[in-house]
Amino acid sequence: MKTETLLVASQFDGTPLSILLTLPEETPRALVQFSYGMSEYKERYLPFMEFLTAQGFACVINDHRGHGHSVRSERDLGWFGAKGQGAEGILQDLRQVTELFTARFPGLPLLLFGHSMGSLAARCYARRWDDRLDGLIVCGCPGYNPGVTFGRAYCHMLTALGAQKHKSPLLASLMFGTFNRMAGGHGLNGWICRDPATVAAYNKDPLCGFVFTINGFESLFDLMVECYSDSGWQMANPSMPIHFISGGDDPCRVSDARFAAAGEHLRRRGYRQVTQKLYPGLRHEILNEGEMQVWRDAADTLLGFTGAPAEPLR
Repeated sequence: MKTETLLVASQFDGTPLSILLTLPEETPRALVQFSYGMSEYKERYLPFMEFLTAQGFACVINDHRGHGHSVRSERDLGWFGAKGQGAEGILQDLRQVTELFTARFPGLPLLLFGHSMGSLAARCYARRWDDRLDGLIVCGCPGYNPGVTFGRAYCHMLTALGAQKHKSPLLASLMFGTFNRMAGGHGLNGWICRDPATVAAYNKDPLCGFVFTINGFESLFDLMVECYSDSGWQMANPSMPIHFISGGDDPCRVSDARFAAAGEHLRRRGYRQVTQKLYPGLRHEILNEGEMQVWRDAADTLLGFTGAPAEPLR
């Protein structure tokens, strides 16, 4: 297995983009591109990427703008860039990474794995460019929140007043305080995972759990509005397989009904192969729950996206 890191400038606005790639020794069977959640960073996905690479997949992940090492300074954590265009920047960055690595590995199936906020971005990506994709996994899907309209308008107002770089503990508390209460109050950020060591490491890591700027929350809300929109879907690839996975105790999905509605939304758009699976007892970061079955199921799903027959996992 080979691991590469590189830093490129975003073609959208010059923001530095930090990228991590894992490669099998043999010719890859497919390229899996990751789009992760808010207030984390790409190296948290390296163990899962290495597992997939052992199965023959090349895996690539970039730090979103305002995250990890895709910042000009630590002060930029939670800041997505130009006023009112943070969500657009995230999507264009994902597209740039796609073009960079599909050019390097021509002919490989391209599979997109989006988690949490990154699953919003992944569905926006599919809305615009599903002709580029051979399959999509939507992990830790945030259920649609009707309050997003108010939150978006509130952020737009503060942005107009020049407060786009202000960090908003109020918005963070409104969002994540609710998640902790819904998860039964397992301590700070206990809603993300059942494993106390994972939660403790998250809480101690300066690259995790940081508060978004107004610009960051505005971008998050923009992604939710776009991915749950009824119009503007390219629908060039209606046979693209899409698989939703979430923890049964993940408060981010809101409810089983909202989780089901997220899949139904894509079926109504015209996608013919939308499947969904809940893992009982697991919370938001199902990849970090220590349940190898989740990893094996994801690998089997990705393998199925390529049309290859099932085979024993390594």
